[in-house]
Amino acid sequence: MPLLRSSRRRAASWARSHAACAASTSSVSRTTASSISCWRPVPATEEHFARCGWYIVSQTDFNSRLTIGMGLYESGNLAGFMYRLDSGSEDEARFWNNILVFTFFNGFRKAFFPLDNRFQGFFRLDGSLCLYLYDYCPVRRNDKITFEGKKVSNAVWRFKSGEQTDLFVKLFSIAASHIRAIQENRHRAVLVPVPASTREKHRTRYEAFCRKLSADMGIADGYGAITVAYDRAQFKGTHGNGDRTANLEFHPERFRGKCVLLVDDVLTTGATFIALRRKLIAHGAKFVIGMFLAKTIAFEDERKDLSINDYTNPTTSE
Repeated sequence: MPLLRSSRRRAASWARSHAACAASTSSVSRTTASSISCWRPVPATEEHFARCGWYIVSQTDFNSRLTIGMGLYESGNLAGFMYRLDSGSEDEARFWNNILVFTFFNGFRKAFFPLDNRFQGFFRLDGSLCLYLYDYCPVRRNDKITFEGKKVSNAVWRFKSGEQTDLFVKLFSIAASHIRAIQENRHRAVLVPVPASTREKHRTRYEAFCRKLSADMGIADGYGAITVAYDRAQFKGTHGNGDRTANLEFHPERFRGKCVLLVDDVLTTGATFIALRRKLIAHGAKFVIGMFLAKTIAFEDERKDLSINDYTNPTTSE
């Protein structure tokens, strides 16, 4: 029987991980000062991890018997590692665990994605609370990008392409669970995506994402609340000053009287968000909260290009 073990970064945030795993199957567990870890003989499948609240980000066959992976857990701040040992003793399992603890806690990251899963930015835009996960350095500023910035760029590209959907669902779901304004309005909330420039891009990027994220958060799926009537040229970064809603059709029956969680990949000038927010309110939305995967970094030598410069901190962020 394989030995499955999971480990995470902070002791305080491991209690629910241990409880969730213990609830799913009988286990042998050990608690240390640095982490709470649990292992038990179970089939090491993604379905099992999912039942325990984990999402597998990556996994690699280290050798013929050992598989090492990284994942996100529903209640934690950061990612953790897990491994599957197809056969072996408890001593051997402990040996591999010690090696992985040393490696992981010393900053090793295999997955080329940013895995911090709390909103790091809070501000008000046109009167609405807005939240974002990561700072984004656009491709045109490769002279300024860091290694972590490259991970964010990779995540943005994957999100736009409709790839790694389950990863982004997990990231947004965990982050939103810590926001009081969202949790207090779940009963009347609807998830609405900011439409992409073409119907095909919009479907690829958001159809599965909205279905899965709304189910995970326990709110209404508003994928069809705003539809793309015809394709248009892409509004790229700070360029493009046309009417950003001209090719869109609004369906008020999907959001009238509701709290709209308006989700998008990247916020740059805020012009699209403001235009959509005002249309949604005019069509009967109660209020709008913006959720973004990333927000473009405003470098000093480019601030003149940004048309929206009045981001302000909200009176209450969580």
